[in-house]
Amino acid sequence: MAAKDSPISPSRWTFGVLVVFTMFGFGFGNWLARIPAVRDRLGASTFEMSVIGLTLAAGSLIGLVLAGRTVTWLGPRRAIFYGALGQALFMPLGATLLWFGMPIPGMLALACYGFFFSTSDVAMNVSGAAAERALGKSRMPILHGGYSFGGVSAMGVGALAEMFKVPVPVHLSIVFALVVVGILFAIRRIPRVEPGVSPAEPLPVSTSTGPIQLLANPAAETSPERPSSYNPWRDPRIIVIGFVAMSLSLTEGTATDWLPLALADHRGFTNSAAALALGVFFVAMLSTRAAGSLLLERFGRVAILRASAITAGTSIVLLNVLPFSWAAYVCAGLWGVGSALGFPIGISAAADDPEKAVRGVATVSAIAYAAFLVGPMAIGLLGEHLGLLNAFLPLVAFLIFVIFAAGAAREPGRQTPSKTTG
Repeated sequence: MAAKDSPISPSRWTFGVLVVFTMFGFGFGNWLARIPAVRDRLGASTFEMSVIGLTLAAGSLIGLVLAGRTVTWLGPRRAIFYGALGQALFMPLGATLLWFGMPIPGMLALACYGFFFSTSDVAMNVSGAAAERALGKSRMPILHGGYSFGGVSAMGVGALAEMFKVPVPVHLSIVFALVVVGILFAIRRIPRVEPGVSPAEPLPVSTSTGPIQLLANPAAETSPERPSSYNPWRDPRIIVIGFVAMSLSLTEGTATDWLPLALADHRGFTNSAAALALGVFFVAMLSTRAAGSLLLERFGRVAILRASAITAGTSIVLLNVLPFSWAAYVCAGLWGVGSALGFPIGISAAADDPEKAVRGVATVSAIAYAAFLVGPMAIGLLGEHLGLLNAFLPLVAFLIFVIFAAGAAREPGRQTPSKTTG
């Protein structure tokens, strides 16, 4: 039981969660890297591949809707482990079925993969937020930077697999075997969170200033309101935080899906030059996430969210106004900077109350994930009628919302400027 566990260093815990983020980003990134090969093998149209993608996304959304209860039941550590096993089973299985011309069973397997992926995604975010509290420092941007790093690394591995003509089922089977190995390494550094442990039974965690006590079951409620009665969908703060995270996630996803094509169609970029602009976006986003913890400690969530929205909105407007090639690269970089921290901050804010963290994180994740389901289709539809560059402009309205709604994410106990100066 938890009382017999050795003291856990928050730094060790944070490192373990960082490995989890990186491995899951690496696994999913390898699937993304091999989608063109799957399309060629199936001879599928763009629409048919979109349907396959939506099937995976639908499974993910179901997982997110149920993740609050699932992660509460299993605990984050177990949910991460079982999520990794589910991913390692269903992604290679789905890829194999698609590879051999069985799209319907393959899509069902991908939906199952999406379910396990989103469940473990919530679990790793809950565990990361708890590690932040134990450490007393912001670490969520670095954790999400690990996910981005895993995804970027996967693109290189996928390119090598394409070069050596490795069949997709073989490639993904090897990748997800490595993911499981990485998760087994990581969860040894994550506290045990067992269902059924008494809320009064503490989990020992060591810090540089001595041991601190964390509840063994993070979903256990010590306040008069029992966690079973808490519905985050009726919590105005959680809903606003969810829409803030969704707005910046939509901004990020739009660049990922449409920026290269927009530059190729409307700025005359070659495919390689347009891909380079996307590379600038990713590097800027990854760098900002690496520096995000220091920025948050210095300026706080509200200021960073507002600065992110202003930066991203300015980049989108300038991309439409300035016709110069060099300006497109500058705007891509600013877009990456502005998009980087919204979702990590939203997750940290949703987990401020440790008694409600699991359901809060699941709800914010579900709202933000809607941006990845609806956003690309909406931008593409607008792009058909207005042109892709013009289709980016409605994002500015979402970013203006972030500027006004950012206060919902304020850290507990952090004073507003008027109070600090008064």
